[in-house]
Amino acid sequence: MAAKVPGYRRNTGIAIMMEHLSPGSGGRHRQTISYGQSPDLSLSPREALAREIWDVRAIYRSQRLYTPRIRRSLQQIIQQNKLAWFGMFAKVGEIK
Repeated sequence: MAAKVPGYRRNTGIAIMMEHLSPGSGGRHRQTISYGQSPDLSLSPREALAREIWDVRAIYRSQRLYTPRIRRSLQQIIQQNKLAWFGMFAKVGEIK
């Protein structure tokens, strides 16, 4: 996001806590598509956020752990990002 969102710094990002065993291997965090990867700079901030949300949702659904509480948490992440980085997550053609 730092490359696409003015003022964004790694320590200011919005996050969700996911299981991440340490030391060790496994855990839901390591299953995400972005774990240990460089960001895909071809995506808009909106596309990147949507991709990450869908990925986390799929992980929880595959483990039959996708509950209303997880759904609300993912919705909160979207809202917090929209508030923190006003206009960066607008749809194409939407007024920023």
